[in-house]
Formats: sequence, C-alpha cells, structure tokens
Amino acid sequence: MASLKHKIIKVRAEKIVFPGNVLCRCEDGITLFTEGLLPGEQAEVFVTKDKKTFRQAKLEKILISSPLRIQPKCSAFGKCGGCSFQHTDYENQIKFKTDCVKELLNFVDIEIPKTKQSPVIWNYRNKMEFSFYSSADVLSLGLHCKGSFYKYSEIPPCFIADEDIMKACETVKDFAVKTGLKAYNNKAHEGFFRHLVLRKGVNTGGLLINIVTNKQENINKNFFDSLVEKLSSFCSSIYWTENSKFSDAVNAEKTTLLFGNKNISETLTVADRSFNFSVAPFSFFQTNTKAAEVLYNTVIDLLQPDKQDVLLDMYCGTGAIGICLSPHVKSVIGVEQSEESIESAKHNAKINNVDNIEFFAQPAEKWVKQNNKKFDIIIIDPPRAGLMQPVIEHILFLNPKKIVYVSCNPSTLARDLKIIMQDKKYKVQKVCPVDMFPQTYHIETAVLLERVLF
Repeated sequence: MASLKHKIIKVRAEKIVFPGNVLCRCEDGITLFTEGLLPGEQAEVFVTKDKKTFRQAKLEKILISSPLRIQPKCSAFGKCGGCSFQHTDYENQIKFKTDCVKELLNFVDIEIPKTKQSPVIWNYRNKMEFSFYSSADVLSLGLHCKGSFYKYSEIPPCFIADEDIMKACETVKDFAVKTGLKAYNNKAHEGFFRHLVLRKGVNTGGLLINIVTNKQENINKNFFDSLVEKLSSFCSSIYWTENSKFSDAVNAEKTTLLFGNKNISETLTVADRSFNFSVAPFSFFQTNTKAAEVLYNTVIDLLQPDKQDVLLDMYCGTGAIGICLSPHVKSVIGVEQSEESIESAKHNAKINNVDNIEFFAQPAEKWVKQNNKKFDIIIIDPPRAGLMQPVIEHILFLNPKKIVYVSCNPSTLARDLKIIMQDKKYKVQKVCPVDMFPQTYHIETAVLLERVLF
C-alpha cells in the first residue's frame, strides 16, 4: 500500500491516551495518533508519519463533533501551549484523566477511584513564565505556541494564571514597549527583554515579579525605577535577572532585588494544621496551591503514619511534604539535588519550628550509595522521567513497610511500579489520582505500596 504521509485522510477518535494524544482508527484499521479530538468524533487529519503499525497526524477539520465538546474559554486555545483540554467541561476532563490512569495501571489489581478534583479550575496557577518576543517588529509578551520554540501566543488573556499575575504582566509589558528596546531573539542571540517570571502566594497575597533580560552594559537598576513605582503598589518583591546565555531557559547569572522582600510566603493547611513556606524566585513550589493541599492530605491519608515512624522524603524539593508530615512521625530525612531548594527547605523547617527533620543536597542516585540507614516509610516524588534503577534497588534494599510514590507522569509511574513489584515484596494497596492542572491533560497520581509479609 502506498504511503499516506502528507495526505489528508478521515479518521474516527476512539479514546484519549496520556499525555493527551487521541487514539484514532483509520479506514484500513491502522491506529493513528493526533491531538484535539474527543472520543467518537470524526475528522480529517494531515498525516505526518506513516509506519507499518501506526500513524501520526495533525488535526485539519472536525467532521462530526462530540456532544461533549464545548467552546473553549480562551481564544488562543489550540495555538498556545499552556492549555490543552478546554474543549470539554471539567467533569469530562476528570473522567478522561481517570481513564488514562486506569489504563496505564491496568496491571494493578485494585479499584482506582475517580480523580480528586482541584478546588479551583481557572486562574489557579501561582507561577507563570512568559517570554518577550517581536511580532511585526513590535515587542510583545506571550507563551510558546504548542510544539514550537520560536513561535508565541500573545497574552493577555491567560485564564489559568492567577489574576494578579496577569495584572502585573500588563504593567511590565507596557513598560517594556515604551522603552523602545527589543525582545531577545533566540536565533540571532540579540535583544534585551527575555522572560517574565511571576509567583503568587495564593493564601497570603504576596506577588513576586522577576524580569529577565540580556546583559547590556549601559543599563543599571535605575532603568526600572518607573516600573517599580507602578508595581510596588500591589507587588511584594521585584527582581531583575540578567542572563546572557544562549539557552532559552531562565538562567540567573546575576539577580538584583529591585524592591521589597527577598522571598514571598505561602501557607498550606494540611491535616488541620497550617504551615508557612518561603518561596524564592527560582525554588520549586507546587503550581496549584489549593490542589497541593489536596495532594498532601491525600499522602497523609495513604500513609497513615505512626509517631514512631522514621520517614525518608526523596526528591523533597523545598521540603513541603516532609514538613507537613513531620508532626505525625518520629523524624524525617529529605533528599534533593538542588542546593538552593535544600537551603529553602532548611529555612522552611525553621520558620515552622520543625526540629525533627534533616536535609541533604545530593542527587538521589548518589545519596543512596552512601546511606544504609533504615526507614519505616518512604515518599518518592521524582521528576517526569521517574526513578533511576539504582534508586529503585536502594528503596528495595531499605525494605520500608510503606512507600508512597507521587508521580506527575503515569507512564513512568507504571514502568517503575512494575519493577518495584516484580519480586512480589511489595503490593499496591491504593491509587489516588489528583488533578493539579485543570484545562490540561496532566495528572498527579499518589500510590501506596505496602511490604508483603511472608
């Protein structure tokens, strides 16, 4: 059969599969993956890859729509890379996310409950990172377009970002335009304005602004005086970060505090206790504050910790989970490779008067080679790539009675669970999906494993 690559064909969508791909069936029976469709819809797609066993394609035109389809709230939906799931209501989003987790963890012989909903589904993000760019030689501010490093979708609006974040964005954008300076060009490696990073203390009201620019010898901090005057009426911290590296990532070669406090604060209520956290410009903190409270309460419910338990919190970030669990256990050790995050974790423990916790700044795979201390319970919350084999081997060596694996990627979660369970020393007892990212396909999953007694 001749290749269908670069041809438009008709398909029918069967189901949504993580991370947001839509599995379709072609007329010849071959599976095709695309984006933007709901189950049952029929569409025309442009084939970009044609292999013997599957195809990939871009959506061209919906021929028959699902009754579950709604009009997206944002006019940039489909173009912007920030949201991917505004075309159906929140109840359907929850159902599809639950189905994805169930399918990926179908080897687990327990009932997986409905995904716990986020308490807020719009304007929930407490951190946003925007890019300056030029459009028709006019400076603008936006988010990367889906699948592109060099194309952008202009903001405002952005309906998942905190409203105060968007207010600050407009003020900074107006200032940048009036300066007459150009946006940084990633290809030519020239221009001044690069990124705008904003963080909000949702439960405290603090707002941190970080303006990231290219280095320019004739510009000092006084350049931002008029902007600082406007922002200071509703912002807690204003930073200027200089970055001359070619990478599009936000790197901090030199950071200057232009106004206000060094960090902002955030409060989480977990197991009926309030905990305070100091959030630095570059430190990690869950991007959905209200859903983080749901997640951390879920972890405690799964673990059912005992006051005699010694807890290991691997990939601990700025120490939030370990600190929230500290009143319920004998002691906690947190491990995280970022030294900045560990410094924040130590500070967070201090401001919460937690004295039964200790932190180590090392990569998990390096720390495990040097540690033989035994733990009763272990929490692991790794990056999207999941666990490295040495870490899994060490967890099994430690032989804790309980493990809670918190994952933002159910695909690597499934892979790692199979490895942990292969010797039948551990059994999955509970799985709890938690929605941290409404209007997107992303899903957080907390899994309880218990040691099998022989």
